[in-house]
Amino acid sequence: MTAIPGDSDTSTLVLICDHCGRTYPEASPEWARLWRAATAAGWGGRGRPVGPHRCPVCAG
Repeated sequence: MTAIPGDSDTSTLVLICDHCGRTYPEASPEWARLWRAATAAGWGGRGRPVGPHRCPVCAG
């Protein structure tokens, strides 16, 4: 599982790289919005919360 509830606000999702464990610096309550922002920032992978997902370092 690579999109998990946030620590301080469990109504948000946190995106985690399946390769190195980095987290995307923004959280969102809406998966589609989080994924659009992450892919614009260079993240890659499947567009589903279950992943897999890669941060820009690992995707490149």
